[in-house]
Amino acid sequence: MTVHVCPSTIDEIVRRVDARHGVYRIKNAAVKSLEKKHRLRMERLRRVYKLLDERGLGCYPENPLWPDEWFHFVVYRRELLAVDLAKIAEDPELAAPLERALSALRHPYTHPKAPTTAQLCDALRKLNTVKAVPPGLTHRHLSAA
Repeated sequence: MTVHVCPSTIDEIVRRVDARHGVYRIKNAAVKSLEKKHRLRMERLRRVYKLLDERGLGCYPENPLWPDEWFHFVVYRRELLAVDLAKIAEDPELAAPLERALSALRHPYTHPKAPTTAQLCDALRKLNTVKAVPPGLTHRHLSAA
């Protein structure tokens, strides 16, 4: 049996992602509050991740790890991973955010080299300042090697 998640919860998370330029770090407590529940169970959190994925949003870590209220996860637009590598090569300050984003894609969340949710959120915001390649031109997407 599938756990029901209110559509308004997903709509609110999407709205918050859009309001913060495609990246939002959310606490499990906020999901619990949006769902108007006393406890957040793992099944409900997995369902939220799945529904966000269906809306074209990525989550970090990719799978929920803990339903505890204090835990954060990052919700982001996948389009932020389409970057102009030539512009990043011109600016050495963008190398670290690029490496953090690649580490998030490459390693599981519990790996020592994996970034924290705050680090990934900051990295994606910095990468968002680099304009993506205009449509029709060749561009590269970040992917795990």
